[in-house]
Amino acid sequence: MNWNEVMVWGISGVVLASVLSLLHKKGKLGRVPGIILFVVLIVGGAIVWGGVIKPRVMGESEEQKIDSALAELPLYGTIRTQEPALYAQIRRDILQMKKEGKPQQEAIDTVKPRVSELLSARIVHAPDAAVNAAMQVNLEEMQTLLARKDGSCFKFLYPQVSGGVNTAQVLPPELFRKDLSTMNDLLLATGPGQTNLPVAVSTEKVILMMAPVREALGNMYGDQLQMFSDLTKPDVDREKVCEISISLYSGILALQPADSAAILRQMLGKPN
Repeated sequence: MNWNEVMVWGISGVVLASVLSLLHKKGKLGRVPGIILFVVLIVGGAIVWGGVIKPRVMGESEEQKIDSALAELPLYGTIRTQEPALYAQIRRDILQMKKEGKPQQEAIDTVKPRVSELLSARIVHAPDAAVNAAMQVNLEEMQTLLARKDGSCFKFLYPQVSGGVNTAQVLPPELFRKDLSTMNDLLLATGPGQTNLPVAVSTEKVILMMAPVREALGNMYGDQLQMFSDLTKPDVDREKVCEISISLYSGILALQPADSAAILRQMLGKPN
């Protein structure tokens, strides 16, 4: 019981005692029955509060905290509008993890894969500008994490190999907010009512577009590119893998915007 509850019960006790005393003075209630009734009402009230009312109030308070936290992120506001079923599932997952004792931010971060799946599906038909902007921010994040020299860049790029990274904790706040903003922009650009769909580009054409990037990587890194054949090997230089990945995406973004967007759609997209 916290101090607010102590104050509530103290005030309730005083008021109840006053009412019972008044009834006793008027001869409507004996002294002993009055004491018994006072104890019964106080104890009964405590049981009802602790067993029924408090859990509901606390539950509502927890839900309000989650709703407030999500409302501060425009990305989730967009998901709520465009994908209400997904938003409801995300909210249920966060509430469940909070009940399991996980911190609110950790709970929110844990549901990010659901958001990533949505973005992968949307990027397939996202406008060139939205695709390139999102990749540019991702590139900034890679460069920032590589500079930390703590393995976080590799975890960020290849979570399936060594676990992911909590970007809210390791990225500068401004860059983290920028990432959320570009993701939100991509969702807004691909929501209901999107009319200007990008021109479909064949896989063969994308391979041709990538030729100068592949050639540049080959000239810069040579046999080191073979590490990508199995990133789980113990002798893989993870910092070098991160450096090569940064060079790859930098090379792609250096192409004409339409070409870079077409390549990224095929690399990162996941058709429905």
